[in-house]
Amino acid sequence: MAGALGLALGMTASPAVAQEETHMSVYAVSPRPGHAVAFEEALRGHAHWARQQGSGPGWKVFAVTAGKRVGNHLVMSGDHSWEDLDANRELAAEAAARWRANVSGHVASVNGGIYRFMADYSRFPDDVDTYPMAIVSVFSMRPTSARTYMRNLRKVTDALKTRESAPPALWYQQVAGGEQGTFLNIRPFRKWHEWPNEASSRAMANAMDPEEIAAIVAELAMVILREETMVVVLRPELGSP
Repeated sequence: MAGALGLALGMTASPAVAQEETHMSVYAVSPRPGHAVAFEEALRGHAHWARQQGSGPGWKVFAVTAGKRVGNHLVMSGDHSWEDLDANRELAAEAAARWRANVSGHVASVNGGIYRFMADYSRFPDDVDTYPMAIVSVFSMRPTSARTYMRNLRKVTDALKTRESAPPALWYQQVAGGEQGTFLNIRPFRKWHEWPNEASSRAMANAMDPEEIAAIVAELAMVILREETMVVVLRPELGSP
């Protein structure tokens, strides 16, 4: 897993441009007990090295501040294609070696995967970089239930797109690593008083009939196996633009 994380942290390929499908690598990193400060110092050094390697999608690091993973970090790459991964194999190998030598000694566990950006389902703000916080939710489906989930999700996201008051929401589907049939939802926000769940609920109530909402909720309850939600805060000094 350390090698896979090194791949994500070391990637400096050209950003994916005008592609029909882009991906994002996401890793949840748990520091060893008592190593939180040392881990961040090591990660900061790794980021400094990565910045010196050139331009590219880089990665952002978020600290988990609410949820059952408080104290963990989420590492999210910029958009990339499969070709980007192929083009950076040598650099990724060097990044993995540096990670093992300098960072992994402070890490208790790493879990991650690659996610496909679901552009048709998402409400992507032009100024997404001005949002320092986000609600991150992970939904795991029962076997063979992904299509049912996506069908109902599409009804919701299409309805919300008709309301200007609906807050931004980014949707991703896991395509490599971890449990298949997993979806990632990121709801960025700038300030706590702009809590996006409340605005989303109001927009939903104005966009859809209550009976239709109830039917969707009932069907989703049959296919969702697990859900985990956390609040994360951007730590720009730990990442690589």
